[in-house]
Amino acid sequence: MRYAIYARVSTTLDSQKDSIVNQISYFHRYVDEKGGTIYDVYKDEGVSGVNVKNRREMQRLLKDARAKRFDYILFKSISRFARDNQDGINMKREMDELGIGMIFMEQNIDTLSVDEFQFMVYLSFAQKESEGTSARVKWGRREKAIRGEFNGSLPPFGYKRDGNNLVLDEQYVSIAKDIFRLYLYEGWGLSRISKYLCDHKVPTPRTIAGAKNAGELWQQSTIKLILTNPAYMGHMIQHRSEVRSIRIKKRTIIEPEKQIPVKHTHPALITEDEFYQIQEKLKHKGLRKSNGQESIFAHTAVCADCGTGMHYKKDRNGYQCGRYGKYGKQYCSSHLIKYDPFLAQVKESLKQLKLGGKVHMKKLMEIVDTETNSQLTNYRKELSQIEKRINLLIRKQSSLHEQHLEGDITKEEWRRLHSSTREEIEVLEHRKVELSRFIQLDEEKESRFRFFEKQVKTLLSLDFENEKILKCIVDKLILKIEVYEGGNIKIHYNFRNPEIQQGA
Repeated sequence: MRYAIYARVSTTLDSQKDSIVNQISYFHRYVDEKGGTIYDVYKDEGVSGVNVKNRREMQRLLKDARAKRFDYILFKSISRFARDNQDGINMKREMDELGIGMIFMEQNIDTLSVDEFQFMVYLSFAQKESEGTSARVKWGRREKAIRGEFNGSLPPFGYKRDGNNLVLDEQYVSIAKDIFRLYLYEGWGLSRISKYLCDHKVPTPRTIAGAKNAGELWQQSTIKLILTNPAYMGHMIQHRSEVRSIRIKKRTIIEPEKQIPVKHTHPALITEDEFYQIQEKLKHKGLRKSNGQESIFAHTAVCADCGTGMHYKKDRNGYQCGRYGKYGKQYCSSHLIKYDPFLAQVKESLKQLKLGGKVHMKKLMEIVDTETNSQLTNYRKELSQIEKRINLLIRKQSSLHEQHLEGDITKEEWRRLHSSTREEIEVLEHRKVELSRFIQLDEEKESRFRFFEKQVKTLLSLDFENEKILKCIVDKLILKIEVYEGGNIKIHYNFRNPEIQQGA
């Protein structure tokens, strides 16, 4: 009899009896006793059991099952298999069709010997267990919020965690106060404050907290988050959003009256009066609107060196690197390109797509081939980097657990570092699924070419000497235009199928 072994742990916090190593060693003994052979071992580490499709090793297991490479699959328990009824039933039906049995050690179940109704009962218990765990976690977080304890993973800039409380971070509290002073009393704007902090090499809040994807530059949005955070009055307002369910991970904004406010939970940096003055000032500035007109290449032109969007400067009648404009020459050069030659280059490129009034098929295929190969290379490179990063983070989780058990780090240090690591893994896993889908879709070159051809035929029949029409054509046909120092450009055409949503 040929056996496949499936082992999973959702985090490295599972007890030793639930560890990957112990699960596998137990299965080896079981197979030896049965006189069978092991075809392969499938291990999902640090992965939730809620959703089957997001488990890479489970997907590999299913692929091998469809090729009938084994007779039985061994699981420690149903909770290691699936915590969603529909996923579980679908997989049982498929394995039944293939004549492959699934054995669950803890429940003493062989799916070839139980009917669908009996199996559904066991699955229901597993799903209830998962929902119950989620409910207990939410309840615990709510109780902490009611007591005025800090629930977040990253403390506000200028504070640090002391257990479940916020205390002043002496290294950065004066800088946090400066942000409020400069905005309220000195009349500085968000852009000027962010540039000031960058010039003085102040690390960003996410860098200080050791968070994932921490950027080196202060953004206006970060300054605004600080200015609008009621925590700086010394108050906690928590339970402002929550995950919809164990299956739907999107967060839902909680209505203000259902949020949990607790006053005077930690030292204040500003008074309530100052806080509300700032909110009024922000609201007043927010009412300033543009004339509704955008430059032709807004959101399309980007700096070829740093990737920042190019901003139109009326006084220079051209576009310059947004990063250079915001932070200065130490972060990038201007990449200035005058409007007229920029426009002429784009028009000429669009005209080359037409030959004698018809779509230039050879030119079109060259563009699609170039862009497809380039994107596929980038997708595969990013996917490889993500997989290496996930493996590194899983090893880090294991190391943190060992350090905690050995007493090298405190429980609070472990909780903070583990939470940050787990969040990064979840983001990377989501991106990995996206990239796999993009790679699959990008390989369907023929359908993508036909879609792009149809777009070109429709749009290039219009009068693109009219600037309003030209902007529409640019937005539809062009993904981005890279602008190099010296005025050269590279156009990347948008030949995506309409159902494909590109990742960031």
